[in-house]
Parts: sequence; C-alpha cells; structure tokens
Amino acid sequence: MFLAVLCLYLTLKMFFNNLFPDYLHSKEHCSKATLNWCLFFLIVFLTIILCGMTITLRAIRTNCHQKPPVCLQAACPESWIGFQRKCFYFSDDTKNWTSSQRFCDSQDANLALVENFQELNFLLRYKGPSDHWIGLSREQDQPWKWTNGTEWTRLFPIMGGGECAYLNDKGASSARYYTERKWICSKPDTYVQMI
Repeated sequence: MFLAVLCLYLTLKMFFNNLFPDYLHSKEHCSKATLNWCLFFLIVFLTIILCGMTITLRAIRTNCHQKPPVCLQAACPESWIGFQRKCFYFSDDTKNWTSSQRFCDSQDANLALVENFQELNFLLRYKGPSDHWIGLSREQDQPWKWTNGTEWTRLFPIMGGGECAYLNDKGASSARYYTERKWICSKPDTYVQMI
C-alpha cells in the first residue's frame, strides 16, 4: 500500500512539474514545499477514498453470498383463520353445543370467545348466513359464562331464552344445547411459519 502511495505521489509531482514548469518555480507563487504538502494531502485523500471503496465492496460482496435470514410470521393451522392474534375455525358440519365444544377441545381450542367488537364483526362477517355456536352458556337463572369460566361482560346483547349462545345474521341469540348448528372454535395464535 505504501509503495502504491509513493508511486502515486511521484507520478503526480512529475505531472505538475511538466504541466506548470514556470509557475512552480516562480517565487511569487507557492513554494516547492507547499506544493509537496498539497500533493501529500491529495494523495492521502485519494487513499482514504480508495480504502473506503474497497471496504464497501467487500461488505457488499460478503452480504451477497450469505444465506437470506429466516423470517418467522404468525400462522394458524390449516383450515383455521387468523384474526387479532387468534386462530378461528368455522365448521362446515353441524353438531349440538356440547359436541361442538368437544370438537374444539380435540383441537386444543374452545368454542369461540369474543373479546371485543372487532372480533364480533369479524365472526359475523366471516361465518356467512348460517348460525354458529360460540363459547357462551349459562345454567338456568345464572349469568352467562365463557367456556374458559370467565363471566360475559355484556359486550353485545343475546336474544332468546336458551342456555347456549350462537351467532346469527342479526348478532347473538340463544337456544337449547341439543339444537344442531355449525360452530366456531378459537385459540391463541401461537403458531409460527418460516418464510
């Protein structure tokens, strides 16, 4: 590297001596020592630029040969739909409320728990025209409870006098547990997929 800088210095000095022979030897302009310092700083500047370009090219070349990073994204199991960090399963079959909950249990899920209006609107929109059981039930003269044991917060009205809740075209209603309907399971979205 030093040899390359020295060669560059001598070449530039010869070039300027040949290009401006009278100007460089004139006493009223810059001295030879000043010219030498100017050439020295020019060489240092060019060397820094050259080193910077070399380092940049090596970094780019190294990055091009590396494997792309593995990216993870949330992913629900096949046939489940993700929404707000939950996975939902909309059945095509019909079962009574108890059998629907048993199916959800077999999938490590529950009949759907609705925690906010966005979820309710998503479920109503996605379920289509069919009625679907959700995870809300009650004993006679008792408050509504979700399948996880938490009490219903009256987020939405439930029509009817049954002990199990379902979603219809107008919102939520209730019926006897033995009525057969489609159902919706839900579980937290703890799945990841490599892309």
